[in-house]
Amino acid sequence: MQENKLYMMINGHEIWLESLGIGDGNVELSLVFGHNMQQDGVGDISRFVPHVFLPDGSKGEASLKPGERHHFMKFNAPKDGYYTAYVDMGTAIWSQTKEGYSEGPKFKFKDVIYAGAYHQMAKTIVAVGNAGSYSSRPMHGILEIVPKEPFCRVGKDAELTVLYEDRPLKSADIKAVSKKQGKEMASAKTDEMGMAKIPITSDGEWMFLARHVDQTKKVCEEFDESVFVNTLVMVAR
Repeated sequence: MQENKLYMMINGHEIWLESLGIGDGNVELSLVFGHNMQQDGVGDISRFVPHVFLPDGSKGEASLKPGERHHFMKFNAPKDGYYTAYVDMGTAIWSQTKEGYSEGPKFKFKDVIYAGAYHQMAKTIVAVGNAGSYSSRPMHGILEIVPKEPFCRVGKDAELTVLYEDRPLKSADIKAVSKKQGKEMASAKTDEMGMAKIPITSDGEWMFLARHVDQTKKVCEEFDESVFVNTLVMVAR
């Protein structure tokens, strides 16, 4: 039986998407749970909702199936172009007492020290065929990382914009992880326009992670703040 380790997101675990292959008009991705692109357990598949946006920006159909080490996301890609895939985990509330963390709002437990509403999303951009030009724009999610280009260039900076509720997010921290190197390689803070530049030093898949805590989004007797995490995976070449 699979062990659900979603509680580990409180201490820094996240979800992300990796490419498994493109063929016969179909794209397959893996939805992975862990930290710094190192897989660690799986999440309850009922928590996740897959989305895909077609090259013209319209929404397509996507499916998500369970796996032993990760879940499988699939969608049709009948035309050349850039497809943007997301998986939305929705919100999970975790309450902390002296015994540790338990899932559920504050009112369910005694002597709660802290309670947070955690919302995670994973995003990747897939090039199909002669993809052509790329339109840099937000498409889904309250917190989003929007790249200037749909891939990274080794030896150059990746230019990223972080948006929160469709507005540029100032002073947001972005960290960059190289799967090839197996660790965090760089971090940056966004400027007043929500933009940041991160040096890309090796090829392969890179994950960019943004985290934002909104203390204004709280509900009395349920949770003290909302914590949003978004990951974007792109290929460096």
